[in-house]
Amino acid sequence: MVETGRLRLSGWPGGGRTSRIQTLGGIALVASAYMVSQRGTVIMATRNEAESIPVVLAEIDEAASILRRSGIDLDVLLVDNLSVDDTVTTAMSIGASLGLKMAHIEAGPSDIGRAHLDGYRHALQDQTVDFVVTIDADGQHDARQICDVVRTFLARRSAMTVGSRWVRGGSSPGTTRTRALISRVANSLACRVSGVVKIHDSTTSFRVIRRDCAELLCERSKAFDSYGFFSASVAIAQAYGFVVDEVPIEFRPRLVGSANPSLADISTYAKGLLTVRAQVKGIRVEATKDQAAWAARNSSHRAQSTDVDSTFGALQELNYLADSDNFFSWIVDQFEPHLGHRIVEVGAGLGTVAQIIAKRRPNSLVTAIEPAVNVFGDLQANTASLPNVTALQITSRELLAETNVDQRFDSVVYVNVLEHILDDIGELKCAHELLRPDGTLAIFVPAMPSLYGSLDFKSGHHRRYVREGLKTVLDDAGFDIIDLRYLDAAGVFPYWLMYRVLNRQSLDSASAGIYDRLIIPVAKVLQSLAPNPPFGKNLVAVARPRANA
Repeated sequence: MVETGRLRLSGWPGGGRTSRIQTLGGIALVASAYMVSQRGTVIMATRNEAESIPVVLAEIDEAASILRRSGIDLDVLLVDNLSVDDTVTTAMSIGASLGLKMAHIEAGPSDIGRAHLDGYRHALQDQTVDFVVTIDADGQHDARQICDVVRTFLARRSAMTVGSRWVRGGSSPGTTRTRALISRVANSLACRVSGVVKIHDSTTSFRVIRRDCAELLCERSKAFDSYGFFSASVAIAQAYGFVVDEVPIEFRPRLVGSANPSLADISTYAKGLLTVRAQVKGIRVEATKDQAAWAARNSSHRAQSTDVDSTFGALQELNYLADSDNFFSWIVDQFEPHLGHRIVEVGAGLGTVAQIIAKRRPNSLVTAIEPAVNVFGDLQANTASLPNVTALQITSRELLAETNVDQRFDSVVYVNVLEHILDDIGELKCAHELLRPDGTLAIFVPAMPSLYGSLDFKSGHHRRYVREGLKTVLDDAGFDIIDLRYLDAAGVFPYWLMYRVLNRQSLDSASAGIYDRLIIPVAKVLQSLAPNPPFGKNLVAVARPRANA
């Protein structure tokens, strides 16, 4: 991860490319705040490019010299694919004369995708490398533009920044119309088929990649032949939640070799996109099971503790919500007809739900359990005046260990808890053991993975659920469903606006009050008109233990 340093208002030292930096809306000044002791490795996959490599290395040296004055060090790694024209010897000799720190490895008879992955793996063996830069060795990319791409990459805190000829401000002088058309069509196919989003030049190799993104690509990416690798890596990075953006560059005619892909290259690229599509689809399904891991790769989010056995990461928000009487009363309304005499609420938080249940059902016995050390004291204080509530600082598994068959509960309640637990099926199997054979399970969880945003991440939510997904979890845990439906359709847009679009990092008391007093009454009216809506901000479920589970 990048470190934050002091903003240097004097701008960037050096400056063969300062005019382009100035066109990026002040990026240069912002970027300097992040440029403290960064180190990158420039990776070039080579094959018979002894003629062009002197020019490319001279440009890299110029970029490295400028970046060095800003605390950014570059070294160079050649990944050579059986060159027979002394590419490696020439490169190492010129690199030494320029004072560049260089190394090389042999890729063997492999395609360009595997060569790049070999380069990633070799570079990342050095734990001091923060990012890798990939660039062609044939002169198409002006390596002095590394300054622009790296600075923008660090300023925006992206996981991958692509040097693009097709984004606004980019150019491709000398490119034939046929070659430009092929490139644009290839990118369009990548967007439509493999799921690349808002990237105009996904086929280019000129990019900067953050260490954690490169490591994941090494671990999870399948190598695709030739041009397909670059589009595939963008699609896979985005599917895993990494931010990929672009910066304009000038794309030049190459110094050596052919610029036009063969029909075989185009055919391989098109076929590879279908493989990428399937992989991306699988990644997205995987991401819905642990959206927190997905969100952690986005630098706009702020990490909080997700260890439910120690502390709760959004205590302030929990306090603001505690006064939302309409909201929590509506939740209990969904459960109350199904609740028995002995009730346990798992993850009771500040005790808001436990208090409502205990007051409505004074003859019931409510056990409110909460393991988080920074919450339990308030839970205990808030329920102390209620004789039918027992507060315990304990987990559900610890409670199960202390509960014999005759002490099992009539109802187990989870309100905004299950999403905090990575192994939700395992947790519900524990609830199954806590329940009497004729008992009931009551669940309230956040819904619609597309709403997952800054507040979910701060609160330690591993996921937001879809209806079928929660149904599968309940079934796998051994429950038969009595009721399962979406709740609070009216809350979808405000939540999406606040925590997806505006990326608000916290919930304040004013927002909680507006939601409780204005939106919840509307939501209740809509729910009465359409009791089983096709979507909603939350899901509510009631289930019974399956006899043979």
